[in-house]
Amino acid sequence: MPQAARQVASQVLSLHGERVILPNTAVAEIIPYIKPEALTETIGTNAPDWLLGMIAWRGISVPLISIETIFGGSYEQQSKRSSIAIINAVGDAAGVPYFAIVTQGIPRLLQVSAATLSAIDETGDDNKAIACHVVFDGDVAIIPDMDEIEAMLKNAFTSTGSSSKNKSKAKTKKKNKASSKKKK
Repeated sequence: MPQAARQVASQVLSLHGERVILPNTAVAEIIPYIKPEALTETIGTNAPDWLLGMIAWRGISVPLISIETIFGGSYEQQSKRSSIAIINAVGDAAGVPYFAIVTQGIPRLLQVSAATLSAIDETGDDNKAIACHVVFDGDVAIIPDMDEIEAMLKNAFTSTGSSSKNKSKAKTKKKNKASSKKKK
């Protein structure tokens, strides 16, 4: 008996000039665009350019990223069609179970199988955040390496976050020294 082709329910997220394919289970929710809060209180001013800020979603703070910038492009400001895809993190990205991606419009649902996708040879592309480029229904899309993106997030929060905490501790020590000098 021939084996049926395995299909994966997926979503195609539109970005500025790119498309990304993610399995349906990776996308927790699509919400209207929300302006992110600055990162200065969270991880300091040394945040990578792809980390746009934090948004509040269902009572938790979620990092908002520009996946275009991670892929080597540039982030374009949101438009009237912008929305945010809340992504389920597989690992422990930045200590939260979700991160968010700015998208353009509503995602398109797609049943993906080996028969509907064909990989494009991208031998010159060494971006670790890109698992592969594919063609589906005549369109080119990127399948991101979610583990790499989550590792980038974790690194951004641990490396810049620790320096931000150290700066905060240094400020506290200076304040304590100044107040103890005044007392003497």
